[in-house]
Amino acid sequence: MILELLPEVQRLPASEKRQLAEELLLVADGTDEVEVDPVIMALLDSRLAAYDADPSAVSTWEEVKARVFKRHAS
Repeated sequence: MILELLPEVQRLPASEKRQLAEELLLVADGTDEVEVDPVIMALLDSRLAAYDADPSAVSTWEEVKARVFKRHAS
């Protein structure tokens, strides 16, 4: 298995693992872009439109993390 040959990959943060996976997909299929499921794109587009309509209705990642950790600390 490749992870056994490259154990440092397992120590990467999730964001870097995702980036590595995307880059490997690009190399594998020889294209310059990753195809995204149209359903996922529609969901992302609708969420972006909702944010554009009312940016104050969202929480920052720091606020979300604080709520989650507070909830699970009890």
